[in-house]
Amino acid sequence: MISVNLMFMNFFKFGSLLILLICLVCTEGVKADHHKKIKILYMGGRDHDWKGYYESIVPLFKDQGDFELVFSNKFDDLRADKIKNYDVILFFGSGGNFTDPEQESGLESYVKNGACVIGVHATDAFMKSESYWKLFGGQFIGHGGGEFKIIFTDQNHPITKGMKPFLIHDESYRDKFHPETKDQLHHLGRIDRGKENHSMIWVHEYGKGRLFNTGLGHDQKAWDNPALQKLVIRAVYWAAKKPVKDPK
Repeated sequence: MISVNLMFMNFFKFGSLLILLICLVCTEGVKADHHKKIKILYMGGRDHDWKGYYESIVPLFKDQGDFELVFSNKFDDLRADKIKNYDVILFFGSGGNFTDPEQESGLESYVKNGACVIGVHATDAFMKSESYWKLFGGQFIGHGGGEFKIIFTDQNHPITKGMKPFLIHDESYRDKFHPETKDQLHHLGRIDRGKENHSMIWVHEYGKGRLFNTGLGHDQKAWDNPALQKLVIRAVYWAAKKPVKDPK
C-alpha cells in the first residue's frame, strides 16, 4: 500500500513539474513574440528625394529600438513570396509604375490578408495602378506650398490622440478619392489655410490590413518637423497593431 502511495506521489510530482515546464516555455514564447521587432520595407528609388528621406528616418527609427528598417528599390520585392517577410511597407514620394502584375497583386493581397502600408507624400506614385489608388484611397491631383497649419479632425484616434494643431512648411497635397473606397477612409487631419481645408491625413482599414497615409513630407523642412515625425512613428505602431508609442 505504501509503495502504491509512493508511486502516486512521484507521478504527481513528475506531472506537476512537466506542466510547470510547459508553462515556462510557452510564456517565454509569448514574451519573445511580444518583443519581436517590426520589420519595415522602405520602397525607394523613385522620384522626390527618396534617399534623403531614408537617411532622415534611419536614426529616428533606430532610436525606437522596435523597428528593423530594410531598404529596397526593386519592385519585385512586392511579389507575394517576398513581401510576406515584412510587417510594414513604407512608401515615400512620387513616381514609379509596377512592371509586373504580380507586384501589384502581391501588394494588394498582402494588405487584404492583414499586413499594413504607410504612405508619406506617396499618392503621386504608381499613377497607372487602380489597386494602388483603391488601397491608398486618394490619388494626387495638385498642390500648393509654403507654411500652413494642420488641425486634427479626430483627436481620439490612437495616432492623433493628445496632439495639438501644428505649423509645417510643406506641399499641400490634394487628392481625388477612389469611388469604391472613399467612404471607407477615416480622416484624421486637414490643412487649415484660407480656402484650403482638404484632408491630408487619413487611415484605411483594407480587408484585414491597415493603411496610414499623409500628403505631408515633401522635403527636409517637413521631415524635421517633430509633429510629422510623431505621426509617422505612431502610425507604424498602429498599422502593425502594436501599442502606440511616441518617438524617443
